[in-house]
Amino acid sequence: MSLILERLKQAPGAMVHLVADRISKADTTDAMGVSKGDGALVQVNGRKLAVYRDEEGNLHAMSPVCRHMKCIVDWNAAEKTWDCPCHGSRYDPLGHVIHGPAKKNLIHEALDDL
Repeated sequence: MSLILERLKQAPGAMVHLVADRISKADTTDAMGVSKGDGALVQVNGRKLAVYRDEEGNLHAMSPVCRHMKCIVDWNAAEKTWDCPCHGSRYDPLGHVIHGPAKKNLIHEALDDL
């Protein structure tokens, strides 16, 4: 309950993202369509994953939930980063924190369903 109260104290925009990002559609339902060097939010079996395809063609999947305030990250194609719209945390394509306030990397997910 205290986490909810803490979030309510944050900027209203963060609360909008916290809810709206969870019910909005993913970028695609086909991870195979993610190009080399690109990322996308992919809907897989009813859940969203942040999926990145490296330059060698390997797919990497992680939870799109920012480790700071739990908003859903977006792929920034220009910078090749996963960016959180709530408080500005940034992650590299493989989900490692490059700019806080997040202190933990995105959680990696199994690729079995892709």
